[in-house]
Amino acid sequence: MDDLSPLGRVLRGVAMVIATGTVQVMAQLALSRLMDIIPTPKLSTHQTSYMILHSVLAVLVLMAGHALQVTMWAVLYYDWGELGSFAHSFYFSLASFTTLGANDLTLSNGHRIAGAVESAVGMLMFGWSTALLVRVVQRTDRNYQK
Repeated sequence: MDDLSPLGRVLRGVAMVIATGTVQVMAQLALSRLMDIIPTPKLSTHQTSYMILHSVLAVLVLMAGHALQVTMWAVLYYDWGELGSFAHSFYFSLASFTTLGANDLTLSNGHRIAGAVESAVGMLMFGWSTALLVRVVQRTDRNYQK
């Protein structure tokens, strides 16, 4: 358990939201650079292959970012000593981030709000990732239309 005041807990929550958003920006930048590096031939007999390649790479980059985000929150829960093991902390974090909820694991009253904040942040990050995937598909499709 930590000895932070309610304000300290809020500030730590804000720091986690900023850190989570920063990871998302880094994933977006990595995705953007990958799309610039991987060729998109205008007239190719393998257009479908390139579309699949771009889409799968985009999903992998974004999922790696989400895995890091979930792990960051899990480290926080583990540091608090709330859930007993890192495996439980990771499961709780993943369930919270995806808004599934971990019914069998709960945080103490002093930390419970963190799970709700992580759920809200997770929804935003998945929405952001969806927008990025749409952008990748549109960009890939537009390159083939030219």
